[in-house]
Amino acid sequence: MKKVAIIANLPLWEADSRMQSPQGEWHYCVWLSALCKALEQMEDLDIHWVVPNKSVKETRVINTRNQTFHLLPKARLTVGQLTGYVYDSYRVYQTLRRINPDLVHSWGTEDSFSIAASHYRGKKLLSIQGLLKAYSQRAKLARFERWQAHYEPYTIRRFDYVTTESPWAADRVREIVPNANIFHLEYAVEERFFNTQRQLAPTPYCLYAGTNAPVKNIPTLIKAFSSPALSQVHLGLAGIRPDEYQSLPSNIHILGRLGREELKMQLTKAWALVHPSLADTGPTIAKEARVMGLPVILTSDCGSKQHIAHGHSGYIVAPGDIEAIQKSVLHVTKSQETALAMGEYGRQECRHALSASTMIENLLNIYQRILS
Repeated sequence: MKKVAIIANLPLWEADSRMQSPQGEWHYCVWLSALCKALEQMEDLDIHWVVPNKSVKETRVINTRNQTFHLLPKARLTVGQLTGYVYDSYRVYQTLRRINPDLVHSWGTEDSFSIAASHYRGKKLLSIQGLLKAYSQRAKLARFERWQAHYEPYTIRRFDYVTTESPWAADRVREIVPNANIFHLEYAVEERFFNTQRQLAPTPYCLYAGTNAPVKNIPTLIKAFSSPALSQVHLGLAGIRPDEYQSLPSNIHILGRLGREELKMQLTKAWALVHPSLADTGPTIAKEARVMGLPVILTSDCGSKQHIAHGHSGYIVAPGDIEAIQKSVLHVTKSQETALAMGEYGRQECRHALSASTMIENLLNIYQRILS
């Protein structure tokens, strides 16, 4: 039986149901939870999760769900960044030596995990989550993210293989490593979004869900919906705090942070999802919307554009093009029938591509190709 060590920011409650995230359900790598659940059924692989987390005070090993979870203490990000992640790398490396895996699979370059994993002398696979170098070229990043972007090329180059969730992300990786061995791997949508029927709000309503980081380009969205042209269309901003934007027109509503179930209910009511990001390997919310049957309006620098048929299941616009956003919103919200019909276009293909079963099938094929 081959051993695979997966190093990732897996929510701690997946290993121990008594543990909860201090931020509740708002923001975590939902595709990792879907992967963990799918791997419960695997009998021909010995799966070890290596999970550094600053909430963990001492190393713990938990055997559950047909997998082994190694929970490790983790340094604060700022301390780790200033020290080259020596502490985290030592902890991870020692754990990997004990496991002695045939393959190390690390997720993300935005934290210490992949830097730590890159020192392992064995077969290594890196799954891209975000790409800070590409983001920094298109928007202003926070200080920590700017510094972390310097680690990214070094990290990617030290991995034998890479997966990306979109052609857009693959192109950005090749800008760093032109001859990178890249596999396409769709990151699964949670099951809860597959089993919900749309119940549209009585008046036209669009939803944005994400952070207020500059790369998400929220001011452009607010300008578009502040115009008299869209005064009859309401916009909900999930993930945005009330103090971040004030004096908004009456058709724009700050929703604050929402739990996953609350977010699902907002998607149920929405006539369309709008996402004006300047750069995004995903976003996951666009995939969740397509699985539920919403049309999506996003930019050409969003990776999830591969799930949008322009003019049929949504619109792909240039970043910052306010007029194009307005025209797209007006078309999608022309009537409830239009919003429902556009959302159904290509929906079954999206549901298949973004299911956990498809993800695990493709990932196991990647594992097999690497291990053989």
